[in-house]
Amino acid sequence: MATTPAASENTLPPMQAALLELEQHAAYLLQTEPEKNWLPLMRNKAGQLEVDLDVRDDQLQRYLDDAERNLTPVRVYEGGERLEATESVFLLNGLVKLGEANVIIGQPKVGKSSFTTGLIAALRDRKEMFLGRELALPSERMPVLIFGTDQSEGDWLHFLRRERLVDEAQTLDPEALSFFCSMEAGEKYNFTREGLRNMRTEIEKHQFPLVIIDSLSSMMEPTGIEENTSRYAQPIRSAISQLRKTGATLLIIHHSVKRPTTWDWIVECRGSSSISSVFSWGVLMRWVAQEDDGLMRTDKRVGFTGKGRGSGESGGVMAEYLAEGGWTFLDGLEAAQQAERVGRQIMELGGVRASVFDHIALRYECGADVCAEEVASELNKHTSAVRRELKTLKTKGLIFMCRKEGTRPYYTLSAASGSFWDQDSLRGSEAVLSVPFVPFGEKNKKNMEYNSQGNEQPAKENILSRTPVERLHADGTWQNGWIVRDGSDPHKVTIEKVGNPSLTFSNQRWELDIRPCESPFPQPVQPVQPDSTPEPLPF
Repeated sequence: MATTPAASENTLPPMQAALLELEQHAAYLLQTEPEKNWLPLMRNKAGQLEVDLDVRDDQLQRYLDDAERNLTPVRVYEGGERLEATESVFLLNGLVKLGEANVIIGQPKVGKSSFTTGLIAALRDRKEMFLGRELALPSERMPVLIFGTDQSEGDWLHFLRRERLVDEAQTLDPEALSFFCSMEAGEKYNFTREGLRNMRTEIEKHQFPLVIIDSLSSMMEPTGIEENTSRYAQPIRSAISQLRKTGATLLIIHHSVKRPTTWDWIVECRGSSSISSVFSWGVLMRWVAQEDDGLMRTDKRVGFTGKGRGSGESGGVMAEYLAEGGWTFLDGLEAAQQAERVGRQIMELGGVRASVFDHIALRYECGADVCAEEVASELNKHTSAVRRELKTLKTKGLIFMCRKEGTRPYYTLSAASGSFWDQDSLRGSEAVLSVPFVPFGEKNKKNMEYNSQGNEQPAKENILSRTPVERLHADGTWQNGWIVRDGSDPHKVTIEKVGNPSLTFSNQRWELDIRPCESPFPQPVQPVQPDSTPEPLPF
């Protein structure tokens, strides 16, 4: 004889029957109560069933999570059935996927909001390119909706006005924005179940819109779930599943760690590692140059790198947000990434290898290359040991063989090493000195030191050191290719030949025997003008 469900439940032990009723109550709460009330009401139910001492909050939460998953139907396919999904394409090539959930991970104040407003303006103006990448424009105007704002309308107005998304009367451009959610509306539109219903109702009013969520943390705050817990991902996964059914392209902004050290958004994503598992595509925004905290930023280049499932990486983008508004494309990101990798390798050098590299770098500043014998003599090491270190540095890509004299190879810094070593110097087939010429002015004349007897002595500062100079030859011509080795006394300057430091001249007089020049590299000789008068000494 078959038993009815009620009869079978009555045959269950009291504890098991209470747990089954809690499971059913969780499904009931999800459909009738706001999310913030779910756990308190589950506690009340456990108390009514007299199992509150046996069932803890984590088990009650599991009942709620299971009930939420059961509300989303699972689509399965049999062999021979046709898949309903289509392969994803890019809205913004290599950065934003069309019809997918895209996460933008960025440092604080790096320009995440300005990126989104710039993208909105590009869609409105139907630009074919944005940030140097192709923009796949739809045949009809793409509606744009902004949810989850975690900044005031005044702050948003700054970005909207720069991109001309509002007029002088602060009216939103209807051709650019279809919906804008103020910060105060966060209680209505969020990633709770009730908030998602409200969001989906608004999104379904538009056909295939771009939905910008700025930011993820503001949308998740009403759920009360800690960002560093694995449970943080469950409402996000549910939200993406619900909102993608509308045909929307989701652009969700989230914060990175304070100082990213890689170009991988998965590594730099703030919070639990479960967050990155939710998204199939993401983009990292970070400063190209990591400057010290607390100081005014001077290098405002921003790098964008995309990464995800089902699409090959297409390289990064380097751009800058202009003071007057609008992004300007600078270049690809490969060179900057290579320089950063090389920089880390340089900083990890130690021992004899670091000394060898430092000597090569110093000669590189002078526009000279080195051989193993010169380095060995300078460092007082065996030539064979130096050759091994040079080979290792060459393998790492920090130096390269630039020329040969017979069988003797000469080395200098690689392009990436040179860029890291002196970011301000011009790079090409030749290097230039980064130390500018500083004359002895009135300020330097006062830079004196006194001994214990009160006698005045010149300061020992070698202020002309490494300055490129020209030397007056006996035939009356000036020829460069020299740098100052010791310029502490301008009446007795010692200079050395670029590329051959063993060749020196002493007791050179400033502006009589030698004079400053722009480059240390040999140039065509210049005859002395007979009617020219040497400039007076600057002291």
